[in-house]
Amino acid sequence: MEIRLSRPCVEDPSRYIAECHLGRKLDIEKLCGILRNAGVMGLKCSVKLGVARYELDEKSVMMYQSGRVDIRRIQDTTEAENVMWEITAMVKDAFSGKTS
Repeated sequence: MEIRLSRPCVEDPSRYIAECHLGRKLDIEKLCGILRNAGVMGLKCSVKLGVARYELDEKSVMMYQSGRVDIRRIQDTTEAENVMWEITAMVKDAFSGKTS
């Protein structure tokens, strides 16, 4: 799993946006159902646009059908890795059969 810290967050310049990739495509309908059932905060899903946005442990997460994941308000790559493991475990049933 490749994780890259990109630009600082607009709302908090001491934190970063982590850009990650799951390596597999996501079924957005399944993903949104899983996230709804998990009761994540601030969930917004668009199957048409292929994106889900929500809050997790005070982080803002955007997941794309392509398998890309952006996590805002990250301190460092270790924190990004921990959040990615948590996300991957939570949404494992939303992976489509296709690799990206």
